[in-house]
Amino acid sequence: MTSTTKPHEEIGRRRIKSIEVGFRILRVLERADGKVSLREISAEVGMPPSNVHLYLASFLHEGIAEQDPATSRYGLGPFAIQLGAAASRQSNLIDVSRDLLSQLREETRDSVFLSVWGNRGPTILFKIDGEAYGPMGIRVGHVLPLLSTATGRVFISHIPETQTKVLIDQERKSSLSLAGGFDDRVRDVTLSDIVESVKKSSFAQTDAKMSGGYPAAAAPVFDQAGQICAVVTILGPDVGATDDDGGSTATKKLVQTAQRLSNRLGAPDRK
Repeated sequence: MTSTTKPHEEIGRRRIKSIEVGFRILRVLERADGKVSLREISAEVGMPPSNVHLYLASFLHEGIAEQDPATSRYGLGPFAIQLGAAASRQSNLIDVSRDLLSQLREETRDSVFLSVWGNRGPTILFKIDGEAYGPMGIRVGHVLPLLSTATGRVFISHIPETQTKVLIDQERKSSLSLAGGFDDRVRDVTLSDIVESVKKSSFAQTDAKMSGGYPAAAAPVFDQAGQICAVVTILGPDVGATDDDGGSTATKKLVQTAQRLSNRLGAPDRK
């Protein structure tokens, strides 16, 4: 008897069960606010800990998960971040913004990068190196701190506190700047001051010590729903330099670029 099953229907039924089970485990890691124990993961997916451990061992080997050596708890690993960044790179956002970011780089000669909100915070999606490359190599997929970077401060000012509180609490405890040094300002900064400043000026700015070698400035990009969807950042020695009007030429161009990108994405006018 000849089968009437269409090829695409047959493919739809021929799934690999072990991969689907593995993704159930990964979704537990993705939803978690922090690292989780083997027992917690086991309870979430309804599997014996010994079986879950086998999947986690493979995930650790491939870098899609990582384990805290002090607590033995699990979280998403560096390859998971790379996957997220790769998926984002293939989205329309880069295509829409590429020429504007290139123009900003040419006009300011600064490093320019575009970040989106990832599961661990601000994640660099796309970058163009400037003429003066700082001591800290910022790479695509790099996750930035919230309190000590201009990029993070813009996100703080435009997304709900429920999404940032855990990360902010962790950063306050460590009080580390982006450059890796201890900085009292990270611990003592007032969130309301950050939000007020960003909302008033339409950008955030951090000095060389906090930004890893050069001053940085960042401005928000909004989507058609009026929600923040990305942040444009510039990093370079002259970011804080003022022009004849007493402002910064670079930050003015930055804000203009972010506004033009928002317009392209259909963002409503902001009052």
